Amino acid sequence: MRPAYDPGAYWNERLNKDFSLAGVGHSGVGLKFNEWAYRARRQVLLRTLKEHGIEIAGARILELAFGTGFYLDLWRTLNAAHVTGFDIAEVAVQAARERYAGLNWSFAAADIGKPLALGASAGACRLATAFDVLFHLVDDGAWNGALDNLAAALEPGGHAIVFDKFQRQGSQLSHVKRRTLEEYERALSARGFEVRSIRPLFVLMNSPTDRSGIGKVFHKTLWSLTKLPYKIGKPVGLGEAFGGVTGALLYYPELALTRMVSDGPSTKVLVARKK
Repeated sequence: MRPAYDPGAYWNERLNKDFSLAGVGHSGVGLKFNEWAYRARRQVLLRTLKEHGIEIAGARILELAFGTGFYLDLWRTLNAAHVTGFDIAEVAVQAARERYAGLNWSFAAADIGKPLALGASAGACRLATAFDVLFHLVDDGAWNGALDNLAAALEPGGHAIVFDKFQRQGSQLSHVKRRTLEEYERALSARGFEVRSIRPLFVLMNSPTDRSGIGKVFHKTLWSLTKLPYKIGKPVGLGEAFGGVTGALLYYPELALTRMVSDGPSTKVLVARKK
């Protein structure tokens, strides 16, 4: 029998083994492909911030589960005033403290599904984020707790940005629980949020789970073909090279598609404003 999912043990083991974008990204496509996928994430996020008029310069930000610090680098580039970050993996916290030591930002090891010690960030953040993490909170109490933390950190009029799939039908497998858009909307509304937009983060560069029928077959086939070069190349030491080429070829089409379509088969960006 497979042992019960323990988030702390799982993420500490996973990131101690591979503290890179491959460790926090999609398994089975390699580091180089994930680097291109994270570039796409960054561009879509920048576009989203601009569309909603969310100014990062001078802002206080809460980031739940910051992992390797990919978005922390972005906040520093955009001149955020302060970032409060929490992650369950000790290696992530230690790395962030060392990398951003000169900024007086705050990082702590914590279960984001439990009440967090927000300190001066309580009710003072312009932005609170949960990127590709809430679906790993398979316990509904922990998921609700994380949403409570997002709400507690934000000032009135502040924004929360969440990356998840917001599916038509929920599902659960091992360390992942996919919740429906309706569940999210109901939970966010109960915490005083107004959902402002939901747009695709990926169309091609992540696993498609939010489809049924022929659409599911089509997108699953595309995703299998996307993973194939890395899979073929890995046994002969060319997996990273092939995966990197695949990511590079898909990068610009991905950015175009996320502008063109209103509903994708994979991860989406939800923006909610605290009333």
